[in-house]
Amino acid sequence: MVVGRMRYVCDGDETKTIDVMVTKCTDMPLSAAASYLGKSDEWPDEVMLEGMREHYPEITLTDTVQVVEHSAPLQATNS
Repeated sequence: MVVGRMRYVCDGDETKTIDVMVTKCTDMPLSAAASYLGKSDEWPDEVMLEGMREHYPEITLTDTVQVVEHSAPLQATNS
């Protein structure tokens, strides 16, 4: 990921998109991400790990992840 415009595309309907402006990308161990985002109470390590393993089955708390910060949606389209 890089700073700049990014488009989310709906997995079930590629005509539905939302654009955002990525403002910051920060690499860190997965174990540090919840604290970095101020979500330690909501996302303790075991909750964070379980959620991430739905998408990345082999991920560990020591693996490096990238936290991508972005604006609210700039536009929504249903082309």
